[in-house]
Amino acid sequence: GLCKSIGVSNFLISHLEQLKEDCVITPHVNQVEYHPFQRPQELVDYCRSRDIVFEGYCPLAKGEALTHPAIIQLAKKYGRTPAQICIRWSIQNGIVTIPKSTKAERIEENCKVFDFTIAEDDVEILNGMHDGRHVSWDPTCIV
Repeated sequence: GLCKSIGVSNFLISHLEQLKEDCVITPHVNQVEYHPFQRPQELVDYCRSRDIVFEGYCPLAKGEALTHPAIIQLAKKYGRTPAQICIRWSIQNGIVTIPKSTKAERIEENCKVFDFTIAEDDVEILNGMHDGRHVSWDPTCIV
C-alpha cells in the first residue's frame, strides 16, 4: 500500500505479464535498450497499449552507431552529428530517450535535436538496421 508508481528496467512482455499476475500496480515506465540495432517494436507496442512509458537507453549503441556508414551518410545529409541522428530517430519513433555523456559539449549537442525532422524514408532506413544486438549489458550504460 506504500507504492503509488513503479518503474522497471529490461522487462520483456513475459515479465510484464507475470508482474500483472503478481501485483495490482502496473509499472509507469519500462526502461529498455533502444537504438537502430536494437528496436524491440513488439515490446514498444505492448507497453503503449497498456499505458506504460517505453524509455530507451543507450541510443548510440555505446558508440557503435556513430561509425555506421548509413548513419554517417544521414548525418551529412542533415548537417548533424551521427549522435543527433540517432537521438532524433528515437524521439521520432515516440521513445523517451536518455543519452548518456559526461562531457558538457556532448550533452549540449545531444539536446539540439528538436529543430529538425528526419524524413520518413530515412527513418525507415534506420528502422531497418535492427539486428537485435545488445550493447548495454554493461550497467554503466544505464543512467
